[in-house]
Amino acid sequence: MIRRLPIVALAAVLSLSVASCSSSTTGTSNAPDAGVSEKAQQALEDIKGQVLSKGPNGETPSPASAAELTPEEIEKVKALNAKAAVVMHYGGNDWATAQVNGLKSEFEKLGIKVIATTDANFKPDKQVSDIETVMTQDPDIIVSIPTDPVATASAYKKAAEAGTKLVFMDNVPQGLTAGQDYVSVVSADNFGNGVVSAHQMAKALGGKGKIGLVFHQADFFVTKQRYEGFKETITKEYPEIQVVEEKGIAGPDFAGDAQAAANAMLSKYLTCPASGRCGMFLQKA
Repeated sequence: MIRRLPIVALAAVLSLSVASCSSSTTGTSNAPDAGVSEKAQQALEDIKGQVLSKGPNGETPSPASAAELTPEEIEKVKALNAKAAVVMHYGGNDWATAQVNGLKSEFEKLGIKVIATTDANFKPDKQVSDIETVMTQDPDIIVSIPTDPVATASAYKKAAEAGTKLVFMDNVPQGLTAGQDYVSVVSADNFGNGVVSAHQMAKALGGKGKIGLVFHQADFFVTKQRYEGFKETITKEYPEIQVVEEKGIAGPDFAGDAQAAANAMLSKYLTCPASGRCGMFLQKA
């Protein structure tokens, strides 16, 4: 199930754009193209309401409404007295806190007890240990974001074989099959978020400029989708926007690493004479 979100999530594509500089304020060669900005705005209008992403194995997404329960179904769930564990990849930011709070709120409405919440700090070995520890409490449900689709796969597989129902967010372990090993994967329209970010960038730049990309350097399905959606759109649709540098960050200090990468790009590329026209556009989660 993929839910459309209006902004790019953390550690997706942090795009730093430096408009080209001119030694003369009267020059026109580097001037923004109003026509391109209009084209970008039209593209944003055209894709509004669409979902551009596919699932990890090419699945067609379903809307969030597909998981809505009737009052009768809710009562049946409450009667199960089920237990759930939330096994996070990372818990050190507002986004992760919001996810956990949302899960706890919905589980409470369904009469499901949350018996554990873990934070792997983006370390696969820690997450494997978290899963093993959680399983000693015999959860009926595990909701999780895998830190690494390969390194954590066997731990999730064992949990599924023990009868625990798995629901993933954003990433899926390698070798697990939907409907057999796990119930579903829930995510945003991450490819679409990248596409929208590219059009927004082009609109802000007027279709001309130099940009740097700071991306999540990991085998992580959704952040790769955002990066691919952004770069593919910029490259194909806006040929006068040049990607001058790319820098991957692996965390766990995403904010600090992204800031350092952005500062380095600014120092390297943003050199403008006092009389010149120069601009900078920073877009981050």
